[in-house]
Amino acid sequence: MAHVKAQGTQVFAVVDGAVVRFTCPKAFSFGEDSFSKIDATCLDSDTKDYERGLRDPGEGSIQIDLDDTNTSHLKLIELADSGEKIQWYIGSSHSKTPPTYEAVAGIDLPEDRIWWSFEGYINPAAPTIEQDALVGYTFTLVRTSAVVITPRVVTP
Repeated sequence: MAHVKAQGTQVFAVVDGAVVRFTCPKAFSFGEDSFSKIDATCLDSDTKDYERGLRDPGEGSIQIDLDDTNTSHLKLIELADSGEKIQWYIGSSHSKTPPTYEAVAGIDLPEDRIWWSFEGYINPAAPTIEQDALVGYTFTLVRTSAVVITPRVVTP
């Protein structure tokens, strides 16, 4: 049985028309979506009945141990301060092939790894500073869309 290892997962986003790789994340969470409930109960029913309503995209997080020589860590702090909505692309550990982006054609996701993509923004975070630890940040990632999975192409 095949399993997908978390180690080797890479985090990318399109920022200002270019693909940015956020290197050395400690953890990444997509969060869970929820849906509103639309009451569809008939007056003569003994039990409530519901239809699924609107999607409320979840809040996840991205965690780093700050490295001030890592420009992608500084870019995360900058993006959090701006609140800018961006397109995120999370690539599985199957390969290290990065996505490419062109303004007209859009994003091109390599077929040799699984991709999870969504739109969202990150909120500012204060650093966590404690003894016998590295200075860390855990940014709340507010998704504004569902997570879309693009499976890899597996050759038999």
